[in-house]
Amino acid sequence: MEKIKHINTIINQFVKKPHHKPLKNVLFYKDFLKYLTPVKQKLIHKIFIKNETLNIITINASAYQELNHDDTKFYFKILIKKYGEIYPLSNFSSIKNIRIFSKRYEKIKEESKKPYIELSLGEFKNNFQNELLFNKFEELRQIIING
Repeated sequence: MEKIKHINTIINQFVKKPHHKPLKNVLFYKDFLKYLTPVKQKLIHKIFIKNETLNIITINASAYQELNHDDTKFYFKILIKKYGEIYPLSNFSSIKNIRIFSKRYEKIKEESKKPYIELSLGEFKNNFQNELLFNKFEELRQIIING
C-alpha cells in the first residue's frame, strides 16, 4: 500500500532535480517577499538574483524612491543575511549587493490592444430553450459584434 505524500514533500522532491532550479529560485523569492512588510511587498514588482546581486524591480518611480533609501537598503541587507542563515540552500547567502530598478513601462489599456483578431461576425443560431442559456448566448453575440 502506497502512502499519500504531503504537498511539501512532493515540491521538495521536484526542487532537488537540476532542471527545476528556476522553480526552486522562484519559491525562495516568493518566500523572501513574505518576510517584508505588506507596504513594501506592494511596491515590489519582481526580484531576482544575478551575479551575487539582488535585483529589485519596483512597480513605479515613486516606489523606487521609497525603496532606495539607505534605511530601507540596510533593512534589506539584514533581512537577506538572516534569510541566508535560515535557508542555506537558497542563493540569498551569496548576495553581496542590492540594486533597485524602476519598471520603465506603463500598463497598456486592455481595451486599446486586443491579443487576437475577432473573425466572427456574431451570426449564429440560438436554439436554447433555457432562458438563462439563451441570454448568455445573446450576451456573447453582443460582445462579438461590438468586439
